[in-house]
Amino acid sequence: MEQKKKKKMIALIVAGVVLIGGAGIGTVIWANNSNKEDKTVETKKADLLEDVKGLELDKLYMEVKTKGNDFLKGITYDKKVVKEVLVDTSNVNYEKEGTYEIVYTIVPVDSKMDSVEKKVQIEVVSPEKAEELKKEGHDVITNETVNEDKKQEESVKKEEESKGEEQKPSTGNSNSETTGSVSSGNNSTVSGNNAGNNGSSTNTGSNTSKPSTGGNSNQGSQKPNTPSHTHNWVQQYTTVHHPEKGHNEQYVIKEAWTESVPIYENKIRSICNTCGADITGFAAEHAKQHALNGENGAHHTEVIQVQTGTNTINHPAEYGTRYVVDQAAYDEQVPAGFKCSCGATK
Repeated sequence: MEQKKKKKMIALIVAGVVLIGGAGIGTVIWANNSNKEDKTVETKKADLLEDVKGLELDKLYMEVKTKGNDFLKGITYDKKVVKEVLVDTSNVNYEKEGTYEIVYTIVPVDSKMDSVEKKVQIEVVSPEKAEELKKEGHDVITNETVNEDKKQEESVKKEEESKGEEQKPSTGNSNSETTGSVSSGNNSTVSGNNAGNNGSSTNTGSNTSKPSTGGNSNQGSQKPNTPSHTHNWVQQYTTVHHPEKGHNEQYVIKEAWTESVPIYENKIRSICNTCGADITGFAAEHAKQHALNGENGAHHTEVIQVQTGTNTINHPAEYGTRYVVDQAAYDEQVPAGFKCSCGATK
């Protein structure tokens, strides 16, 4: 009896040690896995920029009035790590020379990670400056390069569409059994080759999933994967016409001036016949003097005009009216939202 009791005690002690040891091992493994996951998340966050190719430059150059550039062109990334790359160009004024900033946002697949921003300077320059930069070996975005990129993009798109048509799978009759899983309305999964059920289906809830049993079936066919689309928001503009502005103003044709007009009256005057002098009022004395000199002292009368005063006339200045242009008519490109090549707007 005592030996049996000792054996039971030893068995209980061994079982306890195993359980405690197993729990300890399990705890250590869990703790190590947790630390490993945290380190993996930190590493992915630190290396997120390295998973995106095409964002190496910190500064871009663009010629003024260049429109429609695709700032996501040439940017690639690992879709297992990066969900999408967005670009914000709302701070750029394409109509005015200056230095602006565009912001790229890298969105990770892992929801535990924060998005990472990459800020890039863009200098909008004059056509003359653009030519100088080209000579120095810099790449400059112009309307010509934008149009070339669009032509190349259309060519690639057509080529991909033609390849897609050639590789499109057939959806005709299929006699092969499907071994994939089919999802029913209640999220239950039923195996495609129900061996032993002779093609019959079993109700597992309100909705029933029916597996393929041969004949006409499209459940085994797979549609070709379509690449995920990342919106490239391009600033859109609308043209606003501003009419000419001006005003009417007067100008001087002739300055003001004063005119003096003499005033004349008709008067009867006595005129000496000998010397022709006007002897009005002293004709007798004048005739006596001629007589003393042995001369004819006779005279006659005449009606003549005599200035009796002056009339002053003030003439005002003469003015004309003419139209003066204050601001010539011009067209302005006003921001009108953003548009993606897929047709989406915001």
